[in-house]
Amino acid sequence: MAAYRRNLSSDTGLGGLAAPRVVVQQPPSRRLRNAEHEGVRPRRSRTRLSSTPRSSRLAGLAIAPSAAAGGFETNSMTGTPLRILIVNPFGIGDVLFSTPLVRAVRRAFPHSYLAYVCNRRTEQILRHNTNLDELFVYEKDELIALWRRDRILGLRTLASLLQQIRARRFTMAVDLSLGERYSFLLSCLGVSKRVGFNFRHRGRFLTHRVAIKGYEDQHVVEYYAELLAHVGVRMLDRQLELAVQEIDGRAAQERLAGLSLDGHQPVIGLVPAGGISWGMEAHFRRWPKERFVWVGRALASRYGARILVFGETNDQPICAEISRAIGPAAVDLSGQTTLGQFVGLLGRCALVVSNDGGPVHIAASQQVKTVSIFGPVDPQVYGPYPRTSQHRIVYKDELRCRPCYHRFKLPPCPYERACLTELTADEVLEACTSLLEAGTP
Repeated sequence: MAAYRRNLSSDTGLGGLAAPRVVVQQPPSRRLRNAEHEGVRPRRSRTRLSSTPRSSRLAGLAIAPSAAAGGFETNSMTGTPLRILIVNPFGIGDVLFSTPLVRAVRRAFPHSYLAYVCNRRTEQILRHNTNLDELFVYEKDELIALWRRDRILGLRTLASLLQQIRARRFTMAVDLSLGERYSFLLSCLGVSKRVGFNFRHRGRFLTHRVAIKGYEDQHVVEYYAELLAHVGVRMLDRQLELAVQEIDGRAAQERLAGLSLDGHQPVIGLVPAGGISWGMEAHFRRWPKERFVWVGRALASRYGARILVFGETNDQPICAEISRAIGPAAVDLSGQTTLGQFVGLLGRCALVVSNDGGPVHIAASQQVKTVSIFGPVDPQVYGPYPRTSQHRIVYKDELRCRPCYHRFKLPPCPYERACLTELTADEVLEACTSLLEAGTP
């Protein structure tokens, strides 16, 4: 794909068709290592990745122990991977779930070159992650649109991105895509060690694979921890990570200052839409809007709270309707913030009330209290993480049909979304009250 470098301080929106590209990120702490990569200074001597005999589950990777590894324990090792690529083409929540993995790999291999393949929507989640040296932004929908307009240009664009990745000479890849296309391409690009999950026998191009039937019974982060354990890396710190830039923090503070708060009013975020990654089925993750109104009014009346209603541009009609119905205490911010500003504002909320989805995990990454509403999705697998007393999950446990989203499939619902429609506003308000009145842990 056509790739180009750009200034990471730019915070443009996510919409519009543009050539998929490579985004190069060079945190200050990485300048020495990057200078060595460019040949400015002599390279340190490094031991490359080598294989140890195959264990009963998969061949172990030979990884050198390091005092700088932040306490991570490894298997008996003899080498260190030099250049590592992580692949995750999924949405905001999934990419946030991978941030403990990124941090664990960086701490285990502090001198390696670490890059990440993500989509355009999640680029802003990772662009300021100081554990990463480089981002490759690949947007499938843009490539398809380009292919339909001009097939030759589409092929050249894809070839350009593949050439960029090949030029980095990655020695190891952690493929979180659950498919076979990425691992096949990585094998063609000369990546010798390819680690990932073997889901539905799609891991045939992986050199080190862990068989799974899907994400079930434990959280996605814990699956990622198990995957790392198979290559000798322990994930000890499992907090989700999302840095707020100073410019976004200032914008959030200025926005709140404009609300003329008296210093005692709690600011509560409401995210009544979301679920964009489910496309036409997004409504299966959305609690009825009338109940968001009832909860917003109750919180404003009981605590004198200011209610910030968040949403994307496509969510503006429903957010505007909810804000008007709540009354003067509500401020509709849908479609009015960049992702960075959204993160900054969520981080300044006393509580965030949201449907299941990315905003819950963004709030959790900022260690903000959350009340999340789950319907067909299993919160044990996709809920806020780490599980702490700061998070309350509201769902209908007594319904035998839920969670029905299983192994990445959502079956037709014969019960008219009972898992969401039977959740009362009182249940959600009770969860909010328990957090607001519990104080800071």
